[in-house]
Amino acid sequence: MDYLLYFSLTFVFSTLFGVIGLGSSLVLIPALSLLGIEFNFAKAIGLLVNGITTFSITMKNLKSGVLSFVEILPYLIASIVFAYLGAKTTIFISENLVQILLLVFIFLSVAMMFTHLRYQVVHREYSRLLIASIISFIAFIGGLIGVGGGAISLPLFMLLGIDTKKSIALTSVLIPFVSFSGFASYATFVQMDWTLLSIVGVAAMLGGITAHAITKKISNEKLLKIFIALILVGVSIAMTLKELL
Repeated sequence: MDYLLYFSLTFVFSTLFGVIGLGSSLVLIPALSLLGIEFNFAKAIGLLVNGITTFSITMKNLKSGVLSFVEILPYLIASIVFAYLGAKTTIFISENLVQILLLVFIFLSVAMMFTHLRYQVVHREYSRLLIASIISFIAFIGGLIGVGGGAISLPLFMLLGIDTKKSIALTSVLIPFVSFSGFASYATFVQMDWTLLSIVGVAAMLGGITAHAITKKISNEKLLKIFIALILVGVSIAMTLKELL
């Protein structure tokens, strides 16, 4: 197995996606699948990488005081439980269907990168039960297809009119818990290559550190988003063609 290749891919994608606040599992899963990694194991890798790269941001937001621990606790419990269940559900669903869901999620994420609708809403207050229900659904889908869900949850919260700072804090706090819970679930029924997981884990950590440094200096985030969108669309097309041919 070419560990250097997987290390390099993880580091590059974690850095690029980390700069704009997205988890790299969106591109890692199809890329690893194209390289011959078993699909469920590719999803487990994507979730682990997501969790590692976003963990430091999560701790920062928990300390910021935007959301209290008491306020966030029910959401954390919901995200952990439903991400675990979502990953387990993979056993009972056709792999082709899960791949289709992943591709749909990728294209939705690309669309969300460039929409400005979320900045044109009036801030509203919603019941904690409704927010917990939304989080539970996103966590379930995240566990099922192997993503943290931030690319959808953040713009969705903003479109609903939830305060921007709270939306960002809530999303960043939830991503690693969804990711690690989903990963733990896959570990119960997927054969793991722990050497590879250790290697990509180190790459993800270094990618997160590098992304943080680049974020302070980058001047054209829109150009980077376009570049990342092209990568996502490219691997999605390649993954689709692989299944069709």
